[in-house]
Amino acid sequence: MYTIAEFTSQWKRLHHPAMNVDGDVAFYYQLYGRLYHLVGQEARCFDSHKTLPFLLYIENTVAIGLDGVYEYRYRSVGNVKSRWCDGLEMSANAASEVHNLVGKAVADAKYSALRQWMAECVLSGDFTHLNEMLTWFVREDKVLRSVFPDLRYRKAMFMRLAGNRQAARRMLWADLAFNWHDKRGDSLANTIAKQFRHETSFVEAEEKALLKEAAEILDTIHSERMDTYTVMERTDDCTLTLRHRDGRVFREVNFPMSVPQNVQGRHLAAQLVTYADKTYISGSAVWLNGEALPTWKGEANWNDIVKKEQDAAKLTYFTTTFGKRICLYDDLYTVPKDPEEAYYADMGIYFDEPNIFDFLGGRPNGKVIYLGG
Repeated sequence: MYTIAEFTSQWKRLHHPAMNVDGDVAFYYQLYGRLYHLVGQEARCFDSHKTLPFLLYIENTVAIGLDGVYEYRYRSVGNVKSRWCDGLEMSANAASEVHNLVGKAVADAKYSALRQWMAECVLSGDFTHLNEMLTWFVREDKVLRSVFPDLRYRKAMFMRLAGNRQAARRMLWADLAFNWHDKRGDSLANTIAKQFRHETSFVEAEEKALLKEAAEILDTIHSERMDTYTVMERTDDCTLTLRHRDGRVFREVNFPMSVPQNVQGRHLAAQLVTYADKTYISGSAVWLNGEALPTWKGEANWNDIVKKEQDAAKLTYFTTTFGKRICLYDDLYTVPKDPEEAYYADMGIYFDEPNIFDFLGGRPNGKVIYLGG
């Protein structure tokens, strides 16, 4: 088991370098100790290395419950707490202790360094901070990553465009951070905004105001996925006016690096994000020559990629805890047609499997029943 100093070092390493974890590291060290001892006493397959990743899930739940959104929305994720306990072969009583421990942590936490860092990034007015926060979740959040489509085809496209892996990775992260939408049509920014609003019911007045403001800003973000542009004007070293392939004009676009003087009329492939009334290049931009430009077919390219992702999902199946075999395509891309089923499915309640309504006398049949907080 780690000492407090060792734990703090490891905990910092697991977070973004710009995030200050000092405010609640002691809280999570206490949780770590309880989990470590519980696993040591109750797990048949003791593995201390699984404790910190699970602690990150608890931290996420305490902060804004982002993982919980996808945990309920996608059956392929399953119940994270139960899956963790099953992986360690814990008894039913021990698993119940874990569930209670997580619930108590959410109830007892008075402060979240993760939530504060997220809100500060949004409120900073600095696109670099916003971009780093969202792409950090894309890279590091295991639950979020598990509901992304098969990324082979996007990776291949970005690699062809960028020509090197580092730039291609930045393009992919930016695409997922701003342009990916879940099956409910929400981007990552949209979902975080909703969770910020949800958290306003449980925080003090000062933080409540900040979370509301951050949510409003997140809702105004507009993104353009990878496409081609022509430079119309260079305002200064880092600012250009661009014309989209479809004729739309984006003025005062901020570049992350200095741009040469003689670029008017040149073409580039880029992703754009409008945040706080300013437009930025997101990820890496690639200058295109006259030969490369005609090969980019914009919408057709993206339609082909999405089709390949969906076709790959149609070939994959998983089995739920209750033994139901489900096609991954249905899980990643569809919602129940019945509004009532769709409403409860977003809470992780599915009418084609045993659920809480079986104990309440059957389906609600149009009566909205609020469960939990």
